[in-house]
Amino acid sequence: LMRNADHVIASSPYLRDTCLARYGARAATYISSSVDTARFVPRPTPRQGKVTVGWTGTYSSRVYLDTLRGVFQRLANRVHFRLKLIGNFDYELPGVDLEVVRWTSEREVEDLQDLDIGVYPLPREDWVMGKSGLEAIQYMAFGIPTVASDAGMTPMIIRDGENGLLVRTEDEWIAALERLIADPQLGSGLGRTARRDAVEKY
Repeated sequence: LMRNADHVIASSPYLRDTCLARYGARAATYISSSVDTARFVPRPTPRQGKVTVGWTGTYSSRVYLDTLRGVFQRLANRVHFRLKLIGNFDYELPGVDLEVVRWTSEREVEDLQDLDIGVYPLPREDWVMGKSGLEAIQYMAFGIPTVASDAGMTPMIIRDGENGLLVRTEDEWIAALERLIADPQLGSGLGRTARRDAVEKY
């Protein structure tokens, strides 16, 4: 399909370059994933209660969520937080205050507005280079500070310390999450910049 196409639109620079180099596409353009920033908006009033760390995704990306099992369990021994998973599968994580909800279009906005911190874990591998970073962009649109793996094209979306935090190791994940849980003002600042970037760029 790509070999015979007049023009290919790809959702990551890596996919664009792959089309040009490997499939002989006569032209290819990178256009980022985007979200409806008039619908995906920050919650109108501050959340009350325990800080909620959240992840959204499908069964196919569960393998990435699984990389944080040890992070969440270690973090639960250090600080109080709630973990909310929004997806299309069941999940268990002993020792962690966990809420699992099924994704629906009707509740998508409400469920994401319930998060204080978003996580976007990815391994450093070729397949990830083709991912568009949509989950991170979604968090940003809601003004949610994001902790993301420094992998793939995520560093093109998240600027460490400006509109989110980038991490590589399990210890860095724990340190970043603990820092945001302890310092709501830091999260608010990152979230405001993230929201602005989402509106301007995505």
